[in-house]
Amino acid sequence: MARHRRRRRKRWVEGVGLGNLPPGASVQGSSVVENLVTPFFTVSEKEIIAVVGATGTQGGSVASTFLSHPSSLYTVRCLTRDPNSSVAQSLSSRGAEVIKASLDDPSSLKAAFAGAHFIFVNTDFWATYISLLPSKGAEAARQSARETEIRHAKNAAEAAQANPALERYIYSALGPVKRASNGKWPSSTHWETKAATVDYIEHEMPALAVKTSFIYVGIYATNAFLYPKLNPSSDRYETLINCSPATPMPIIDTANSTGPFVHALVSEPPRTKLLAYDSCMTVAEAVEAWKKTTGKDAEILELSVEQMRKRTGLSSEVLGGPGFIGQFGYMGGVEGWIGPDQLRNRPETKSYEQFLRTQSEHVLLNYSFPPL
Repeated sequence: MARHRRRRRKRWVEGVGLGNLPPGASVQGSSVVENLVTPFFTVSEKEIIAVVGATGTQGGSVASTFLSHPSSLYTVRCLTRDPNSSVAQSLSSRGAEVIKASLDDPSSLKAAFAGAHFIFVNTDFWATYISLLPSKGAEAARQSARETEIRHAKNAAEAAQANPALERYIYSALGPVKRASNGKWPSSTHWETKAATVDYIEHEMPALAVKTSFIYVGIYATNAFLYPKLNPSSDRYETLINCSPATPMPIIDTANSTGPFVHALVSEPPRTKLLAYDSCMTVAEAVEAWKKTTGKDAEILELSVEQMRKRTGLSSEVLGGPGFIGQFGYMGGVEGWIGPDQLRNRPETKSYEQFLRTQSEHVLLNYSFPPL
C-alpha cells in the first residue's frame, strides 16, 4: 500500500490565464497587481482536521499539536457542545475554528465534519457513568454509559463517512477484554464499548474502514494504579494492584503525547492500529521510578480482585483492567497492531521518568483511587 504523503494542497486560481490579464499584470490572492511578471499564482489550502473531544485530555492534545505544527499546514476545527467554555475560548484564541456540535446530534456532526480531511474522535464512557453512579448504582450506570458511548461512536462514524473530503478517520480505541479473555473479565465495559466500535467500523462500514486507523492510547501517566499511597496504619507507601508486579505497562502522558502520536498516525497507511505510549515498563519499574523521583520507599502488594475491592472500594468495572492486562497484555485480542518504534516517524515524547520529574512532590505523594 502506498504511503500516505503529507503535502500542502495547491490549486490554480480559477478563471485566470494569460488571456485574462492586462499586460504586465499577475494575480496575487484575489487582486490584480501591476508590473509583476508571474502569469499564475497558486493559493495554498490548509488541510482541515476536525477534533471531537477537543476540550478533553486526548482531543485537547490533538488540537494543540496540530495548532502548533511549525509548517502551519492545518486548520484545526474543534467540536464542542459549549463554544463559550474557557477551554474552547482558549483554543479559539490560538487560531482554532470552534464549532458547536453534539455527538447526540448527527446533523451537527455532518455540518462540522464537512470538508475535513482528517477526523479524530474520542468518545467518553466515564462522563455518563460518573453522573449516574450515585443515583442509579453501578450496573444501571454501566449499561446507560455503554449505550450512550456506542450511540455517540456510531453517530460520529456515520457522519464522517458522509464527508467526501475525508482522507483519514482516527478513533481512540481499546481492546475486546471479554472476548480476548473468553469471558473471564466480563465487566470492563469502558473497554468493550470502544472495542465494539472498532468491530462496527471494520465489519459494518467498509467505505469508512478503508480510511480508518485506530489509536490505542496506553495507560495514563496519571493513573492511580501506578502510584504508591500512604497507609496510615503502617506509615508506609504501598502500591496496591491486582496483577503481577512484572506486568508490562505502556504508559503515556496523555495530555502531551496523544497529539504527536495522532500526527504521526495520519502519515501511516489506513487500517493501522497503533499502541501509543512514551515508556513501556513493568509495574515494579514504574514504582522504582517513583521512588527515585520522590526519595520515598514503597512496596508493591499484589492482591486478588476481592482483596482490592475491600481495600480500595473500586468496582469490577475498574478492577477488570489490570486483571486483564496482567493475564493477556494491554493489547490482548487486538490483531496486527504496531508500537511506536514501528512508526515511520516516531514522535519525540518524554519518558515516564521525565514526566514524574515535572510533577510536584505533593502530587506524587497524594494520589488516591477515584470513587468508581
